[in-house]
Amino acid sequence: MKEIDIKGLENDIDKEINKQDILLEQNMVDENNNSIYEQEDKISLMGDLVRLKSSEGKLTNGEDFFEDPIALEVEDILPSIEELKVREEYGDIYTIKGASSIYLFSDKYITYNYAQMMVRVEEKDLISLIAETVRHESKTYPRPTDVRLFSYNPFNFTKEQFSDVLTQLKTKKEYEDIKETRASNAALYLYSDKFMVKAHAVSLAEWIEVEHDQNP
Repeated sequence: MKEIDIKGLENDIDKEINKQDILLEQNMVDENNNSIYEQEDKISLMGDLVRLKSSEGKLTNGEDFFEDPIALEVEDILPSIEELKVREEYGDIYTIKGASSIYLFSDKYITYNYAQMMVRVEEKDLISLIAETVRHESKTYPRPTDVRLFSYNPFNFTKEQFSDVLTQLKTKKEYEDIKETRASNAALYLYSDKFMVKAHAVSLAEWIEVEHDQNP
């Protein structure tokens, strides 16, 4: 009977075990690398989507990332948005937290103030939309706001809608700083008396509507 080389057999077994361990380790490394690459690729896709939609004058809702090809899970949305925000190559991308969702935009295409207005439109926060727009113009420029502004993007109010919202606004104590003035041609303007005195608002509305054309 042929004698079995026990020691040689043990060595062969050890070599095979080592080989399997190495393969297992390599597979784990490959899986980790693939996972990291996939995550990085999704972050890039998120950034590209935000820029594309911003270039079209649209906000990106966080829920848009549920859809293909990004297809994030619910629990991955906020961490992925945070990762996007800290990437240096996406420094143009900002977020605004609404009452019901989080919105993203690129300031290469949309200003922060305009994005805020768009969020209020998205969330149907129409009273605040009018009041904050008027306050912004009264404080920043300063000037009274021509109510015809609200018939254009991003507002798109009909006359009836605007009239209804303005009526509601007048009943809210938190918006009591929003005042009306009319030029001599009856054009309606709004202003905030937190930032503009009545006389200034009245004179500017008259100049814009009447005197500007008379004295070009």
